[in-house]
Amino acid sequence: MSTKKAWIGGGLILAIGVLAYLSYHQSQAVRDAAGTIGAAPFVHRTDMRYWLADGERGIWIQGGNSWYYASFSSACRGLNSTNSLEFDTGSSGNIERTSSVVLPGGGRCEMRTFAPSVGPSKDRNADVVPQPQTQ
Repeated sequence: MSTKKAWIGGGLILAIGVLAYLSYHQSQAVRDAAGTIGAAPFVHRTDMRYWLADGERGIWIQGGNSWYYASFSSACRGLNSTNSLEFDTGSSGNIERTSSVVLPGGGRCEMRTFAPSVGPSKDRNADVVPQPQTQ
């Protein structure tokens, strides 16, 4: 076998391997508001900086400098009264639409949507009147 044929054969094997790898490792495609297709949004759990409950219906998550909003498939009882939770991300470590929020005591809330957001309203506590602490 000539050297030229060996290089061509090796290149073909490499190309087939790359195509096989890419076919199994595609990101989930979604359509945005304009109808264009893009990768599904996610935040890797190590990039999460902050989270804030939106009552029992959803949660804002800050990943890096970007905010995301996740709504739940049903009311997430106890979310608005906890300061501790876990994200069940599976083996990927990505917080995304298929993730769940696990509350202390074992409560689990499944996400229905996960999308980029502007973040929580800056004046969400404007109507709260501070009260002096009593002993």
